[in-house]
Amino acid sequence: MGKGKDKNLGSPKRSVDSPKSPKMRGSESSPSFRRDQVLRLDPLPPISVTPYPLSTSTEMAMAMSSEAQALQDRVKVLSDLVRELQKARDDNIPHMNSINALSDKIVNEEKLTVSNRTKLKMMYEKAVGDAEKEVALVKKALATVYQIRNIRHELRIQAKNSGNKETIRRGALMKMLLNCAQTLPLWIGNTGEKPPPLCGAVPPEQNYVAKVNDMVACLVRGSEGEDNWILAEVVSYNTTTNKYEVDDIDEEQKERHTLSRRRVYPLPLMRANPEVNPEALYPKGSIVMALYPQTTCFYKAVINRLPTLTTEEYEVLFEDPTYADGFSPPLMVAQRYVIQIKEVSKKK
Repeated sequence: MGKGKDKNLGSPKRSVDSPKSPKMRGSESSPSFRRDQVLRLDPLPPISVTPYPLSTSTEMAMAMSSEAQALQDRVKVLSDLVRELQKARDDNIPHMNSINALSDKIVNEEKLTVSNRTKLKMMYEKAVGDAEKEVALVKKALATVYQIRNIRHELRIQAKNSGNKETIRRGALMKMLLNCAQTLPLWIGNTGEKPPPLCGAVPPEQNYVAKVNDMVACLVRGSEGEDNWILAEVVSYNTTTNKYEVDDIDEEQKERHTLSRRRVYPLPLMRANPEVNPEALYPKGSIVMALYPQTTCFYKAVINRLPTLTTEEYEVLFEDPTYADGFSPPLMVAQRYVIQIKEVSKKK
């Protein structure tokens, strides 16, 4: 399976202003409060119910399944939540402006009276409460996205099990894998809460068993005896033999493998937020296994640059003896497809 081209897609930086403390404000500060909007268009654009390319068999399953209506219902709920969140953000801006105005007044007068201190404290407490309401709405929206993702996945499985073995074209498969990575749920914890297993670089629990239909990395033996790490989907797990049955995600291969647990490694189930939980990312210089762009194979790589935003990917250098320094040019790989190095003994 050949290696693909660089798919380096940069993400624009964004800045979010917040109310400034009187001690932090200077003459260059602006009295107005500004922050990014959830969605800038008004009215909001319709939300697509098709998160990645469909085959004909999947479309048939979608039309025939009661889950299709559930999918439409969840999309409506998500649209309503996004609108509610946008309204809450808009409604809170005047209060933020009031905080900044009072802070400016205190700075200009060079005097913090008891009255202004009490008023400022109450205003900040209200702002914190408003922010917590926004966070709750964001969590509801993300949970709904996760539900939509699961329903859409079930529709694909229905099509796969319906007896129609239609093969997804390679281009559509690559788009599907990219979308799976981009829509992987973002973990949002409470203050001080540690990221759970399989969030970003956090390893799975020792006795973790991947669920049916989960994507995993698998070490399989090729026709010439070479071992390759491939992207696969779990078909079943036998608790007696401790072996998985997995299908190669590349349907052109049409191969099913029976593998021991040590030859199967689960992919992250959630993305880590680099701005909140940088400890859940692989440090720069770490040696990992990463999915080479436009392929379904994992190769050894070195982390060259970490993501700084939730929408960004790792920049990695793949080991490649065809280059003078032994590494490929920098390539971008999503958190979903970067895993720990797993050493496996030669015996099957």
